[in-house]
Formats: sequence, structure tokens, C-alpha cells
Amino acid sequence: MAPQTEQMDFMSQFITTHRVPEDARRHFESVEWTNKHLSNPLYHAIPTFSRVLKDSGEDYFFSRTVSSPSTIPHLVTLQLKDFPNYPERPKGQLKMRTNHNEVTQVPPNPDCIMLLRLGRPGLDGHPSVIHGGMACAILDEMMGLCVMLHHQHISGPRDSLFTVSLNVTYRAPVPTPGDVLVRCWLVGREGRKWLSRGQIVDKDGKVMTEAEGMWVLAKRQEKL
Repeated sequence: MAPQTEQMDFMSQFITTHRVPEDARRHFESVEWTNKHLSNPLYHAIPTFSRVLKDSGEDYFFSRTVSSPSTIPHLVTLQLKDFPNYPERPKGQLKMRTNHNEVTQVPPNPDCIMLLRLGRPGLDGHPSVIHGGMACAILDEMMGLCVMLHHQHISGPRDSLFTVSLNVTYRAPVPTPGDVLVRCWLVGREGRKWLSRGQIVDKDGKVMTEAEGMWVLAKRQEKL
């Protein structure tokens, strides 16, 4: 296989060559409300890209720093089987929200659902409450993964994605220890720009933290 073809199919190769951790799967199967999501026939579980350390050192934070009994011991990503393909929007139409007073409306079936077990005290800001910066980091990572899954369907080699803007709204404390659900979906894309939204919710669907972010693909460096 040619190097460029390998790059074009990097996410498919990752999903094929890696497995969903069995301990994480067993944990979420043992909890009634998370098992309902895990067994939803509209979704299938895939390995989480950032939970695997790369040879370059990429993804050390989520694969090592916050992968422990006191931080995030278990994480499973569920991808919508009928994954939508968003056409590119005309220039100037992709805009972020300006009013954050109301909770963001969620699609009936978000593109991605992530199940996370939050440990303690490694994530705590206040006692038994996750640090706001960590809630932000979780949404940044999971929304970025959603964008990456969409980008793999665009022809061309893998490009580096960078968060250029992230608006976070804290609506309720996120308690630890406990299980939470992160739901993410793509709003649209325009050229190298990708707009995504996400929420951290509890077992009752209460939105505790939500965010909207803009990702940009780095310009490719042409070889001379």
C-alpha cells in the first residue's frame, strides 16, 4: 500500500487494528443506564483514538495522565452507524453561537457518544467535583475526535487538526466519582474550518457542561 493511501485511511486502520478495552466495556455493561447506550443498535463501539499513545508521544495526556483509577479509568466511544456526511458550506455561513443562555438543542442521534467513568480525587477542583478545566479538556478532546471521524471521509492524507476557538458553558457541577455521557456532533464545515458541539450529561440527561468549538486543518507543507 502506498504511503499516501495509508495516510488517507489512518482512522479506519486504527479502528481495525485496535480494540475497545474489555474492562471498560464490562464496566459500562454493569451500569443500567450506560448499558442502554452501549447496547443501542444505532451505534457501535470503536476504540478511542486518544487513549492510545503514539510513537511520536501524541495523546500522552488522555492515554497516560488521565488514564488511572483516580482520573478516567474507563472510556468507550460509540459512533453512529449511519454516520452523516456533511457537505461543505458556502464561505461565511459557518458561525459560532452568540447566545449561551439556553441549553444547546441536541440532534435526535448525536454523531458520537462517549461513556466516561470519572474517578477521584485526580480530577477534582472542589471536593468531589471535577475541575472546570478538566471538563473543558474532556469536551475539547471528544469534540475533536468527532471532527476527526468526519474528516476521515474527506479525500486526501491525514492533516493536523487544531482547536482555534472553544466556548464552554458550565451549567452544573460534574460530580466525582461517577459515570457521565459526552455527546458530540458536527455542525458543519467550511473549507479548512470545522464546527462541533458537545455536552457532558448525567444519567438523567441533565446538561452539566457544554461547549462549541472551531477546529482548523493545518495547511499542508508541500515537499520540494
